[in-house]
Amino acid sequence: MLVDEVKPDTLAERAAARQALADAISAVDIARQRLAEASRAAEAGWDRAIHIGNRLERLRAELPQLPATPPAGAILAALTTAGDVLEVERSPRAKAQAEIEGLEASLESVRRARDVAEQEATRRKEAIGTAEAHVKRMAAAVLQSSGATERLLHGLLDLERQVVERRLGLAFLLRHGAVPVALLAEVGKLLDGYALPARATADHWSRHPTTTAWAGALKELERDADAPLPN
Repeated sequence: MLVDEVKPDTLAERAAARQALADAISAVDIARQRLAEASRAAEAGWDRAIHIGNRLERLRAELPQLPATPPAGAILAALTTAGDVLEVERSPRAKAQAEIEGLEASLESVRRARDVAEQEATRRKEAIGTAEAHVKRMAAAVLQSSGATERLLHGLLDLERQVVERRLGLAFLLRHGAVPVALLAEVGKLLDGYALPARATADHWSRHPTTTAWAGALKELERDADAPLPN
């Protein structure tokens, strides 16, 4: 264990990084909920517009066939009702026309509101992308503060020196026919492959258990701020 791993300030830094990641993950969840809310509103706007549009279409088709004058009974009732003002019920066509005008105004309002909801849904979808990118940065910060780099570096130069010496020795023995026959295939495979993982050979090692373990840990971190890291 490295000395820095037990320092209070180091532990506090790691705890802060984990908390920042947890906050970032929570922000993504909230952003997704907000997108769902806006999407539901936009969808409801489409449903309402379709319903009003269908009603308008029926009324417009019926309008020419509706009587243009009030029912005779309504006129007679108005004439026999006391008062100085003659109040006659509107004709069926006038009623339908008034309803059409009201529905047209409602449809326009619904469309404007739906457009606002769709624009808000687009904005909130973009906010999810921003929040997810922040999660990735915070997950990387957790790795950065975890001490993993220091732990992996500790003693590595000496180990690499030993590996180089052993590989050079094996290469010398192989060139001079000094490798036992039973070990020829193993030595040849070792020396013919990529020597050691490096930045330039990362793709070659992408399926190595160590690489997949770190990739899996990072992916899990992006969902759970308390996810463990590889040993």
